[in-house]
Amino acid sequence: MQAASVALLGALGCQGGNTTGSSPAGSTAPAASAAPAASAAPAASAAAGAVGSASAAAVADISLTSEGVLKVMNPKRREPYSGPTGTLRGKVTIKGDPPPDTGLSFPAGKCGEAAATYGRLFRVGQQNALADALVTVVNYSGYVPEREEAEKVTIHGCAFSSRTVAMTFGQRLEVANLDPLEAYMPNLEGAPFMAVLVAIPQGDAVRFHPPQPGYYELVDKMPKPFLKSQVFVLKFATHDVTGLDGQFEIKNIPVGKVLTAALLPAIDQDVKKEIEIKEGDNTLDFELNFDLEKHNEKKDAKPSP
Repeated sequence: MQAASVALLGALGCQGGNTTGSSPAGSTAPAASAAPAASAAPAASAAAGAVGSASAAAVADISLTSEGVLKVMNPKRREPYSGPTGTLRGKVTIKGDPPPDTGLSFPAGKCGEAAATYGRLFRVGQQNALADALVTVVNYSGYVPEREEAEKVTIHGCAFSSRTVAMTFGQRLEVANLDPLEAYMPNLEGAPFMAVLVAIPQGDAVRFHPPQPGYYELVDKMPKPFLKSQVFVLKFATHDVTGLDGQFEIKNIPVGKVLTAALLPAIDQDVKKEIEIKEGDNTLDFELNFDLEKHNEKKDAKPSP
């Protein structure tokens, strides 16, 4: 994982009220021993065409209300924040050099969306709108629980619906195949592996349960090396990922001063801003700058001994 992503998420990892000194959300190598192996529940696995077996007990140990998750997300056992809240909306754009070609090749015909998704270093929409940017809000007072049990990703035309996925620890990741004929074998790299899961055409979603906060990579075990999405499992619920319109929306933020950030993992770059959230609607835009020459220099630089 790239340095800026680790540094940013490490700094943000404590919002959930964690005072136990456990690994920050930017951890690059989730330990298999830190939690039971994550896999799909047997019923869901069978419906999705899973090959192998999974433990229902392991799945039950990772949910928004499980004891292990609450120890990380809300160790002080505070009541959910019930005071005034605001919603933060805005747009992430990028200026500078256009994204270079990745040099990847894509199967003709069946993979119609792959080139548009993975053909360049990052995705840019109209008026420099930046897709796949992770936007976060932290440093507020109070515990804000996650309200959605699952973060959903789809596959269509050999492409994931987003190249960046943001989840709250305790959520499950659901990957659904929208293609009418093509099958996929999604896998969450960095999580314990117990079974080969097949996302059948237009079938039930394959489920993953990240065992701890950190960085993961969603890949396809079929011969599609380009099919990837970076997955961030965070210790707070106030986050969003931009689409091709560059827009984001984060709800239920306690009022007061907060720290916001927009991160584009593909170029390992982020922008941070401190603002004051007021009750109701709040607006904030971010702009990143891409310098191809500097990016190549950074990419080619050898790591320090």
